[in-house]
Amino acid sequence: MPIDNFSIEWLTDDAQAAVRAEARTFCLRMIKNVYGIDYTPAWHSDLDSLLLAQPDNWFSLERQGSFLVVPDGDGHIIATGGLYALENKPSTKERLRNRDGDGEKVCQIVRVYIEPCARRKGLGTKIVAALESRASEFDYTSSYLHADAQTPETLSFWRSQGYTAFGQFSYPSDRGTDTSVDFDKTLRWER
Repeated sequence: MPIDNFSIEWLTDDAQAAVRAEARTFCLRMIKNVYGIDYTPAWHSDLDSLLLAQPDNWFSLERQGSFLVVPDGDGHIIATGGLYALENKPSTKERLRNRDGDGEKVCQIVRVYIEPCARRKGLGTKIVAALESRASEFDYTSSYLHADAQTPETLSFWRSQGYTAFGQFSYPSDRGTDTSVDFDKTLRWER
C-alpha cells in the first residue's frame, strides 16, 4: 500500500454530514481497538462536535480548527488528524497555563489515527506536516498534544516528529487510572 496513492482531504465547514459521521466513527473505532476505550462523552466531545455546524464544530475554520481524512482507493477512511484551539479544552488550557501563558497561540493536535495496514509508510509524517502547516495559517506558534503513556510506539512517533515530552497527567478510567504524556513543539514558519 504505497503512500503516494493516498491524498489528504480537509473536511471543509460545509462537508457532508455522512463524511463527518464516518470520520467520527473511524476515530471511535480506532480508540476502541488501540486503547480499549469505549465512547466517553467528556473525552470525545471534540468528535461529537464534528457532527455539528460551525461555530459549534471545534474543527471549523471560524474556531481556528481543521480536520483531515485520508481515504483509500475505495473512498474508505484509513487515517485522520485534527487540530483546534486550546480554548476548546478549558481544563487543558488551565493545566498548561504556567507553561503556555494564555494559550492563545497554542493549538492542540488530536485524533491522528492510522489503520494498521497503512502504518510505517510515512503517512503519519505527512499528516503531521499537513496539520502543522494548517496551524501556521492560523498563526499558532506552538502545538500541544498528549499520548497514552502505555503506547511506546506512539510516544516514539511523536518524538520523531520533533515533539518534546514535558510532563504527564493521570485521570480515572474504566481500567482504574490512565496516564498520558504531554508533548509540545514550537512551530517556526518562514513568512
